[in-house]
Amino acid sequence: MNLKKLFQPKSLAVVGGYWTDFVLQGNHKLGFKGPIWHINPTRTSNKKNKYFRSFKELPGIPDCVYIAVSRDLTVNVIKDFSSLGTGGAVCLASRFSETGSKKGLLRTKELIKNSGAMPFLGPNCYGFINYLDRVSVWSDQIAGNPTKSGIALICQSGTIGNTISFNHRSLPIGYIISVGNQTCVTIEDVIEYVLNDKRVTAIGIYAESFTNVELLIKVLEKAKQKKVPVAIVKVGRSKISAKTIKSHTGSLSGKEDFYDALFNQLGVARCNTLSELCETLKIFHTVGSLKGNKIAIMGPSGGDMAMLGDISEGLAINYSPIPKKIIKNLKKVNHKGVIISNPFDLQTYNWNDPVSLKKTFDLIFKANFNLVGLMLDFPNINECDIAEWEAIVDKFLLSAREKNTFAVIIASLPETLPKHIRNKCLKSGVVPLQGLKESLYAIHSSILTGQAWSKYNKLKVYKSNNKTNASIKTYSEYQSKKILKKNGIKIPKSILSNPDRAFADSKKIGFPVVLKINSKQIFHKSEIKGVFTNIKSETEVKKSLKYLSKLGNEILIEKMIQDQVVEMIIGIKVDDLFGPVIIIGSGGIYTELMNDSITLLLPLTKSTILKAINSLKISKLLKGYRGNSQADIEELVQTIMKLGTFAEKNASRLIEMDINPLIVRTKGKGVVAADALIHYLEEIK
Repeated sequence: MNLKKLFQPKSLAVVGGYWTDFVLQGNHKLGFKGPIWHINPTRTSNKKNKYFRSFKELPGIPDCVYIAVSRDLTVNVIKDFSSLGTGGAVCLASRFSETGSKKGLLRTKELIKNSGAMPFLGPNCYGFINYLDRVSVWSDQIAGNPTKSGIALICQSGTIGNTISFNHRSLPIGYIISVGNQTCVTIEDVIEYVLNDKRVTAIGIYAESFTNVELLIKVLEKAKQKKVPVAIVKVGRSKISAKTIKSHTGSLSGKEDFYDALFNQLGVARCNTLSELCETLKIFHTVGSLKGNKIAIMGPSGGDMAMLGDISEGLAINYSPIPKKIIKNLKKVNHKGVIISNPFDLQTYNWNDPVSLKKTFDLIFKANFNLVGLMLDFPNINECDIAEWEAIVDKFLLSAREKNTFAVIIASLPETLPKHIRNKCLKSGVVPLQGLKESLYAIHSSILTGQAWSKYNKLKVYKSNNKTNASIKTYSEYQSKKILKKNGIKIPKSILSNPDRAFADSKKIGFPVVLKINSKQIFHKSEIKGVFTNIKSETEVKKSLKYLSKLGNEILIEKMIQDQVVEMIIGIKVDDLFGPVIIIGSGGIYTELMNDSITLLLPLTKSTILKAINSLKISKLLKGYRGNSQADIEELVQTIMKLGTFAEKNASRLIEMDINPLIVRTKGKGVVAADALIHYLEEIK
């Protein structure tokens, strides 16, 4: 899809009344040089404005048309301009497919048909602003100024685009593009388009949904290759009504967990708020992705430094020690009352001594940190003399430029960093960050992006049949384990028995044993006394059978595993967009209680699995917590790899499966699938 004429038009046509005036005003403000032809049969031309009654009267073919008329008229107008050979369109009108009504869906189909080969944004969208080429096709007032380079902001919500354009954060914006219903041009299409514009330094996204995960992966991989960092606010984390989930694995992970996995593995910064998004994009625009996590931050207040430590907890920021040689020299240029550490409380001894302060800055920049920051909140410029603060900034900017080190200035309160200071910082290549929490999150995001890019493995979506009307079937535990064994995953020694043979079969296995009901209908056996562990005698077998025989005739008898370190869950969940994904976490009866799981996309690598295991709360137990035995982590990784291969091979047949618990034994003893459940559409090979 060629979107160049749509987003970089040399000529425009606008169709409609009230909303078209915003387009005219926006282009006047930005200084658009091309012709703008206004079609409105109800307005009368005058010396100032010329109006055309129809597209047939236009003196040429516009590159882009803005259609701001009713829904039904939009369907007709887009046909006119498609037949004319126009390069692209923006459709403002709503009440199309987003309503879910029959008429809305019908009009959407007509819109697609009538547009022909002409790409269009929307419907139900604000349009776009291209600050790089000085053109606005936007349904509101616009803020911001033309720029030679900047971030591209792609929004499903036009209002969100407005909000960010109105920001007081000096965020350099190259594009704001609203996609609306994504009926023709999707978020994925726009990402691909802006990646081909060398003037775009980073990409910001506000998204409610994506239409094509495969294409999303493709364009985000392209962003990584081109070293264009991406930050996103993806809404939809809250739990809304869902289908009944039969397995533990299904309850552990939802669509947003899949997106988390996707973004983590691709190095996309997932932000929670627009403030985090703006600051992250600011650091992406200026610095890009950081190659390390060694950060030094200075400031005039011990209180600020204490807050830094608290807010940084759990982030990827490493306040690594200042080298001893640097400390020795810092002591020479600082008051004896200054305690030299990182974060570094400068106090105010040198505040009026620009020479000493400059030497301090020089020394910190010399210490080979990946990024150096200065916390500084300005007083109100309308009420106070800020000369002293400006002088400090000038010294910091000079040191950063001389030492060629990435640097940021952080205002703990967003409003305490004046506009002219922000602009001065950006001009010097120093990032002016606003708001302590969002500033640290932005640094954290830049670090994580750099880490993900350095270790990235290619992703693939394996197609499933989840969209078919086939009935969902279930394998019993015994059947499920036979399939696991066939695929190289270890299971306990077992016999499928019945109440009459249970004692004899228990003796064959060898005490202690586990007795459990084997059924295709009972999924959570422990909740209904459907499983008994550590059975050591005939008497205990008989006691167990009093309960088990009431539940069914098939009794599964297994050898009791006695040398376990931890119980884990590993499983597969198959999604209509993502295909199969792997979920790992704390297992047994604590699966949901612990809320300790992580989702991985396919194909798996050993490094990806190890990183995921280390991120779990249970990882401390795996490594031998407080002198306890270390678990067989190597075999655990191999088992998860085998599960990934199984998921790839059976993507079209599976619905979901879990192994819970997966008993992880001591180092060298391996792992064992103690329970398993598979839901499928077709027989598993």
